[in-house]
Amino acid sequence: MRVQDLIKTKGEVVIAVAETVLIKDAVEIMHKEHIGALVVLAPGNQLRGVLSEREIIVALAEHGALALDLHASDLMLRDRPVVGPSDSVRDAMAMMTERRARHLPVLIDEAVVGLISIGDTVKARLSEKIAENLVLQDIARWPAASVA
Repeated sequence: MRVQDLIKTKGEVVIAVAETVLIKDAVEIMHKEHIGALVVLAPGNQLRGVLSEREIIVALAEHGALALDLHASDLMLRDRPVVGPSDSVRDAMAMMTERRARHLPVLIDEAVVGLISIGDTVKARLSEKIAENLVLQDIARWPAASVA
């Protein structure tokens, strides 16, 4: 399975914010959209980073309520790994594990076309394995070919 297949399944909508958005506004967007991360874009829609619940929680623990008045650029993760639509989900999972990234932006020619999470990749791989298992069970039920 390829990343493009995963994006088609989960949807191609990417919720993005500017670097200048306040954390309190980012939290509201994440709550309203039921998502755990936002893509942070610079003017011209250039990827700058990813802001996830994890960075917000750490900032709240360190700065208290003052963290809500910080900007996305203050907390976002920069220089995170990215994938392309033709990359395999298995490779994306490996990259996420190796780089300890829970979210990967999907890029085509520097443009963000998706954002996948570790949960998305696990769900996709589990579906693949279930399908493979069903095929193997069907094969096991076939009568053995008779040898003449």
